[in-house]
Amino acid sequence: MSKGADRQTGAKDQTNEVDHVKIIYENEWDRSVVHVDTELPYEENYQMRMLRHNELRSLVKVTGIGREGKSRYTFYPGNALSLEKLYRAREIKREDLETFTGQFIEMIDEIKGYLLEPDHLLLVPDLVFFEKGKYKFCYLPAGKTENKKTLCTMFHEMTEYFVKRLDYRDTEGILLAYRLHRETLKDNFDLRKILDEYKQEKEDISEQKRSMEKRADIPDTAVFCMDEDDEKQRDKTVYPNIVKEEPSYLGKIGKAVKKLKGGRWGRWEDLITEIDGQEVEGHL
Repeated sequence: MSKGADRQTGAKDQTNEVDHVKIIYENEWDRSVVHVDTELPYEENYQMRMLRHNELRSLVKVTGIGREGKSRYTFYPGNALSLEKLYRAREIKREDLETFTGQFIEMIDEIKGYLLEPDHLLLVPDLVFFEKGKYKFCYLPAGKTENKKTLCTMFHEMTEYFVKRLDYRDTEGILLAYRLHRETLKDNFDLRKILDEYKQEKEDISEQKRSMEKRADIPDTAVFCMDEDDEKQRDKTVYPNIVKEEPSYLGKIGKAVKKLKGGRWGRWEDLITEIDGQEVEGHL
């Protein structure tokens, strides 16, 4: 245990109910560190040796030590911000969700290449860090407690965190969050497939939107001036079949999202119920 941990000032203690570990944030004179204390005895196992002798770009550097039959693991995120701090000051958008999910998948591929078990990740907002466009994750090389949640469960709980901080003006962000939240309710899910299907359907909808906008475009056949009332009357007379309305390429799901954005609902569960009751085939 470092001497700084004994004399830390203003450190934040927090018990993580997900994985039954105690998290202690410490600001040292030259860096910030995060200690994770567990009731499990320390073991210099394969995972610890693998992390010590390899530089995994997706993981936060970690060291470990035993004390009184228990263990402490110290993570070194440097100047990176935790997700909890990052999104305390701003809302989450579609781009954030896509980037996080994509980098999460890359991280899983990387740690599997070193024969590390994904279920040992600590996937909570306080222990996922972001700096210069990159997310880094904390891997706990300790044994599993009896109540340790699986990575699938933890990722679903992360989607609930994202939902609470969404930018509700961003329709695409809402739809992606909905898809992630719904699909990860399953015991087993293919996150790569979920993201690939979302991207493909997003492109299909964008193409449909461009097609509708092109058909709705009214060509100019003459150059003349008229007042606003005359222009409205001209549109009704010359183009009787053209009705200006909100884009319909999102179908009934778009209407459900519009209700949420308009303040008619205040809870995400209401949106889930509404969308699940719609005909979602062919939409996001």
